[in-house]
Amino acid sequence: MRDVSIIYFSLMKSKTAWQILFEFLSIVFAVLLALGLNSAKQNMDFKNEAQFLTQKIIEECKRNKLELDSVYHLNNEYKIYLDSLQSLDKIDGNFTISIASELLTKSAWDFTKVSRSFSYLDENFLNDVAELYEKQDYYMLISNQMFQNMGEMLISDPKPEKTVNISAYYLLNLNFTAEDLQKTYSQFLDKYQSSESID
Repeated sequence: MRDVSIIYFSLMKSKTAWQILFEFLSIVFAVLLALGLNSAKQNMDFKNEAQFLTQKIIEECKRNKLELDSVYHLNNEYKIYLDSLQSLDKIDGNFTISIASELLTKSAWDFTKVSRSFSYLDENFLNDVAELYEKQDYYMLISNQMFQNMGEMLISDPKPEKTVNISAYYLLNLNFTAEDLQKTYSQFLDKYQSSESID
């Protein structure tokens, strides 16, 4: 044990203070460089993931808009049919209730909110996405409530005139909400569809 400490001491004596300081600073520099490179790589990975998530949200919004456009078109045609029934003096029981609905997805947004890259997304983009999905949630709520209320109404009071009037009222509200959501989708996609606007 004594021999080891003597060898160490003699090695330390042979090195000057500048050499020791240089070696120490070299080690510190190497560690800091490795940490910096690792941090830069991690930041690049997060930015790439944020771009990927942005594209997924845009793709989901495109699909949802197409679904909503299709449903809105069908419901508009049905609204014309209901309006023609409302103009009649008496409605017989031979009419159909055919209101379309579609489940609009939000899985890309839900995944993005819990992603480690969330903070790397553009703040304006996040605000616009949050507003869009809030309107989409409201549309889905109105749609679900309409179907629930109409089902209860048909069971409790199946009179044709009342059914047609209430169906027309609910459909009018649903279409107004759909129009607002369509407008929000269009504005969002016009603004963010090209990747240059969110880099």
